[in-house]
Amino acid sequence: MKYIIHYTLRADGPEGEIIEATVPEEPFSFTAGGEEVLDELEQAVGAAQVGDRFELLVPFDKAYGPEMEGAFAVLPKEQFVDDEGFDESVMAEGEVVVMRDDEGDEVHGVVVHVGEEEVEVDFNHPLAGIDLHFTVQLMAREEG
Repeated sequence: MKYIIHYTLRADGPEGEIIEATVPEEPFSFTAGGEEVLDELEQAVGAAQVGDRFELLVPFDKAYGPEMEGAFAVLPKEQFVDDEGFDESVMAEGEVVVMRDDEGDEVHGVVVHVGEEEVEVDFNHPLAGIDLHFTVQLMAREEG
């Protein structure tokens, strides 16, 4: 089953900061069971009728978990030097970096500090520790 929805995602409740939102020209679509969305959102959308609007609060422990202290790493700045040197624009605070873990899997981190010789990176999911509030409208349901 494929679902097409419009949604607004806010941090910590209905009045929270907007994290993401679709626009009428570009709804979001996902396939049931495809692990594209949180289970709670998929279940709520699956129970809705086309045209229904609803709100859903997913607590952080059922979303992306708590922010973990151990997910921060202080790495040597030289690890980020390539043939062109250290790119200050890419390695600035708040920028997302993509690295590989010991198994070769891609991991995303956010640069939290750039020092003289080290870079501190937060490998927590960007939404870790945040309750997620969805306002959703089910636009269509398609057999697939």
